[in-house]
Amino acid sequence: MDDSKVRVCYALSYFHPLESGAERQALAQGVELVKRGHSVQVVTHAVDGLARDEDVQGIQVHRWVRSSRVGPLFAVSFVAGVIRALRRLRGSYDLIHTHQGLWEAIATGLGRQTFGGVPTLVQPASSGYYGEAEELSRTKGFPLLRRLILRNHAFAAISADIEDQWLRLGVPPERMFRMASGVDAVHYRPGKSEIESALLPRPRVMFTGRLHPQKNLMRLLDAWPAVAKLTSANLILVGQGPEHDRLKARVAELGIADRVQFAGAVNDPADILRAADLFVLPSVAEGMSNSLLEAMATALPCVASGIGGNVDLIGEGVGRLVIGDDPAMWSDALIEILGDRDHASRMGATARHRVETEFALPIVVDRYLTLYRHLLAERSTSRSDRPW
Repeated sequence: MDDSKVRVCYALSYFHPLESGAERQALAQGVELVKRGHSVQVVTHAVDGLARDEDVQGIQVHRWVRSSRVGPLFAVSFVAGVIRALRRLRGSYDLIHTHQGLWEAIATGLGRQTFGGVPTLVQPASSGYYGEAEELSRTKGFPLLRRLILRNHAFAAISADIEDQWLRLGVPPERMFRMASGVDAVHYRPGKSEIESALLPRPRVMFTGRLHPQKNLMRLLDAWPAVAKLTSANLILVGQGPEHDRLKARVAELGIADRVQFAGAVNDPADILRAADLFVLPSVAEGMSNSLLEAMATALPCVASGIGGNVDLIGEGVGRLVIGDDPAMWSDALIEILGDRDHASRMGATARHRVETEFALPIVVDRYLTLYRHLLAERSTSRSDRPW
């Protein structure tokens, strides 16, 4: 077994403590790599009030990138800032891994010859309308930007949908690698919750994540009156975001305020997930959802939209995929699972087993290390033999 140490530099717009899905996954994987003796650095945005350089659980974070907030100047300044930072760090890393696939990937594609010839691995965070491939196609200068991104050495797709989109954009199949996100299955586990008394009574259907249009929570609320009528379940929405006020107003309009709880943001969703009976994720776009993985690790049956990485996670016996946007389809799926506790319990156990065997963080990081070493081995071959 190859036990050589790897020095990897992540590039992404923001990093801990400013987090969404990609940032959380980069932190989790980076910490696991550091625990194994590898070196992890991060190049990211400068943030007022946060240190320019910081050790975060062994990861060396460099908040050096400053960008304009004005239209096209953002892109130019961000790309230039990433290139400058990576050039400054040249020699301290063996490989660059972007945990997002738009401006970070443009920066590594444009500047790759100045980074010492190290491999550059691009990992788009999502698919669908909010994903990088579709955002790229809507961006002025798309043909040139696409060519710059395709200059990167390799691409990691965390879902079949992402893989398909980027192959259609022109990534050669031999430079595309199917990967996955991981979850700490020791931390996220079934068990007793310490916050039962702070929540509406069981059974509880729970969502965790950003209250953002991407999560399509308005459709879930439209489905809830039927669920409330035929079951005793309560809906718990965990998180904050720009949709908060609109969602609260919709709850009032529907007359379901006594059956829906806005629990706010939590730093660590592990304990509140243990207080749930069923997890729901109605998003219109996902890469491979951290929230869905966390719910599966907690042995919750899951109802999720049939899009993006949800399709890769919710296999036979794990839960239910809902295809389409009809509220009745959502309410039917929720009512059916809530009405059969034994079946729901079996689904949760199957979800937990799937995480333990395929998506536990150590397993996923093993896969990334294998890919890193493959790319580094290719680097050592003759330049004339490379596909880039």
